[in-house]
Order: sequence, then C-alpha cells, then structure tokens
Amino acid sequence: MRELRRTLSIRTLAAEDPFVGELISFLAGGSEAVFLVGGYLRDYLLGRVSDDVDLVVAGDPSLAAAQAASHFRAKHFLLDAEERIYRLVAEVQGRRRTVDFSPLRGFSVETDLSMRDFTINAMAVDLSRLAEQETLSFPRDLIDKHYGWRDLAAGILRECHKESFLADPVRLVRALRFRRLMGLEFEERTLNHLKKYAPLVSRAPGERIAVELLETLSGAGSKAVFEDVESCGLLEHLFPELAGTLGLEQNAYHHLDVWNHTLATLEELDELMEDPGKIYPEYSGMIVRRLEETLQDCYARRSFLRLAALYHDAGKPLAFSRGEDGRIHFHSHQKYSREAVLSLAERLRLSRRARDYLGSVVGRHMDIGLALKGEFTPRARRRLVHRLGENLVDVVLLSTADRFATRGPLTTLQGLERYVRACRELLNELVREEKTPPLIRGRDLLEELGMEEGPAVGEVLRRVREAQMEGRISRREEALRLAARLAAAGLAEAAPGNPHRECRDGDYDLRR
Repeated sequence: MRELRRTLSIRTLAAEDPFVGELISFLAGGSEAVFLVGGYLRDYLLGRVSDDVDLVVAGDPSLAAAQAASHFRAKHFLLDAEERIYRLVAEVQGRRRTVDFSPLRGFSVETDLSMRDFTINAMAVDLSRLAEQETLSFPRDLIDKHYGWRDLAAGILRECHKESFLADPVRLVRALRFRRLMGLEFEERTLNHLKKYAPLVSRAPGERIAVELLETLSGAGSKAVFEDVESCGLLEHLFPELAGTLGLEQNAYHHLDVWNHTLATLEELDELMEDPGKIYPEYSGMIVRRLEETLQDCYARRSFLRLAALYHDAGKPLAFSRGEDGRIHFHSHQKYSREAVLSLAERLRLSRRARDYLGSVVGRHMDIGLALKGEFTPRARRRLVHRLGENLVDVVLLSTADRFATRGPLTTLQGLERYVRACRELLNELVREEKTPPLIRGRDLLEELGMEEGPAVGEVLRRVREAQMEGRISRREEALRLAARLAAAGLAEAAPGNPHRECRDGDYDLRR
C-alpha cells in the first residue's frame, strides 16, 4: 500500500501551487458547479504537482473558460468541438499551465466519472464545497463511486467499466503508460480485456495514439513499456512492422534475436541518455541540451530518439538472407528500417520535421560503422559530420546503444572501444564546426547566385562547408565562387549521397 494525502485545503494548495489555488478560489464563487477531476487530483493525492488541470463544469464550459482566461489574462480556445472541451493556456513563472474545461456528461458528476477510463482517474472534488469548508478529508469527501482512492493506494490499474476499451481504443495504449508511469499492476479483468481488445488499437486515430506514445517515451523505462506492448498482444496491431522481429535469429555478432536486441538497445539508450557522461564525459552538456530540444509540439528529441531505437532494426525481417555457408545476412537493413519508421510516422500523423528526423536517424544509424570499414581519416570524419548533419548527436547515441546491446561471440571489447573513440572524434569535430561560422548561407545562394529554393541549396552549402572545414577555402568570395562552380557543374542537382549504403553483413565488424 502506498501512502496518499489525506486532506486538501485551499491554504495548502495556494502555498504549493498558487496558480491552481487562485483558479479554484475564483471558480468556486461562480453560479455553476465545477469539479476538479482526473490527473491533477490523482497526482495531488500522490504528492505531485501536475502542470495540467482537468475541470468538469455543470454549466457552459466556454463561459467558465472565458471568465478564467480573462481573470488570468491568458489565452483560451476550443480544443475539441465534438466534446465541447475548451482549453486555457497560461505561462506561470516559466511553466506552461493548461486547464481543460469539459461539460458534465450525463445527469450527475457520478455519471460523468463512470464514463472515464480507469478508476484512478474517476475521482472528483466539488470546488464549491472545498471553498466553503476550506479543508476536505480523504477519502471521505472524495466523489469516488469506483473506489479509485483504494486502487491508487493499492497500486492497481482497473478499468471503470467492462466496455472501457471498446468505448475508446486509445485507452489500450494509455493503460501501458499509466502502468509504467506510476508503477501499477493490472487488475485481472482489465488485463484480460486489454489482451482481448488489442486489435481495436489499429482503428484509433493516429494523432491520439501519437500523444500517448510520446508521453510514454518522455521518460526512461521504455524497455519495460514495450515488453508490455508485446505481452499484451498490442505489438502486431500498434507496430505491425516489428511483428517479424520476434524470434528472428541473428548472426554471430549478436547474442539475442532481433526483438530482444531491440529491447536491449532501448535499455542501453535510456542509460546513456540518463548519464551521457559515462561514455562521453567531455560532451555531456551538449548531448543533454540536444536531447531537450523540442521536435514537435511540446515533445523533445529524446522521445523521438527512443522511437527511432524501437525501429532501428525493423527492416531486418525483409533484409534477412542466409548464405551458402549458413551465415545470416541483413543486407541494407537500414534502408528497410527507414521505410518502416516512415510508415509509422505517417500513421501517427507526425509533423514533417519529426518524420524527417526519424527517417534520417534510423536510415543512417549504420553510417558510423560503415565509415570504420575504411580509413577513418580527418577528411572522412568531416564528411561524415556533414552527412549526419543536425542529427549527428542522435545517431551517435543510438548507434552506441546498438553496439552495447550487441554481445555475440564475434563482438570484441577492442571493437567496441574503437567505435566509441570514433564517436568521440565525431563529437569533437562537431564542436569545432559549431565554433566556426559558415562563410555563406542559403540566402546568399538565392540572392547572389539566383538559385531556387530546394534540396540543391542544401547540397551546395554542404559541399562548401566541407571545403571550408578542410581549409581549402577561407573567405566568403572563395565560398561563392565554389558554390557557383558546383551549381554550374550540375552537382547541386545531384541527390545527396545515398544514406543506405549496403553493409555486407548488415552489422559492424567489431573485430577491426
């Protein structure tokens, strides 16, 4: 049993969370009943402060949202026209706070709570009663028809009703998120229904599935999440491209099949992102800053990097072959993996930037190992830095985790150490380049050379930058002349180098 808070007082709330304390005091004085529900109340009972607040309004939610927005001088808008949900967004002491105002469903708040997903989210507090009494005692003063207090204290995740997953298949994914986020165990009937209704997840709107996934991937512990995905029967419906990796044998560089290697890679990646200084101490600060950069909406690179790790070997079932000597090969598996993750991104309706990121990181996760098959000269390093571009740090992290998760009999410590050294050299080159401003930029090519916007501009800039970092040019005039020659020679129209060079065995030779 976990210890939950036993009281809720206006005074305590105002001290711990002044924004919500003021919000409750303001709304409690209105003519319509307003109830605090869902995640904020659940987290409060656990001793946490959530940035997101859910309210149920017995009257007009648009009016309540407008009045609160006016009071806080904040923005509000219609979030969901069908459900008539309005959202207020406020910046409070550097934190983004959201408040959702939903209409009361049914004839009472108890009816409304019965329509919710899980019992731990089906508790409510009457704000008028809180304002009147100033302090409420729990669980006595909770509106808690489904015994969510009891389940939260016992660490149990239980559906509110037997058709919860049928009513909204997105809850199938949300269940796994809550289980891992709060360390809960599935109630038996809930687990049985989760497995029974798993196929329904393929019918859920992709953008809503994306929100649940990205929320889940915002924190560590991703290996355990995807173990649940597989054990609950969701894998083939949520990630059909990965179904073929289950039990798929690999060559002697590996000690695990493809699926379990993927899980091990996720585990290694979580450890590396948690403390990059263990492997790359000189670049720890830079790595952390990159991982915290926002890639889509409020979600950072680290969430998408975990998704890339999940799909980095998704192409191996299609690339699988066995030679006459019996050895297993995965020729160009990164090409198929890239196609697989782009299919996923399309289903989830991710932004163009997120799709490009996933395609690049997955498609290029072999590039460093391929470069090590030849002479890793300073020029080769610089070219690799330019080829990997803004995602170099991400590729370094993913491929390092991939290597640490590869421990077959043909894998050697010397090979792993060589790989890490190469990654350090790449990171060092990246730092050097970031301290060196480019001689020309895209607008120079458009304005002075008359080039049209498109991939050609990026390719010319990449070639010019490469020449600059190699010391072949050092002045702006030289850069423009080189750019003009490249464009005139047609090099700009040539597609950038194919990121999917074939790797003979589909894996790095770690004996080198």
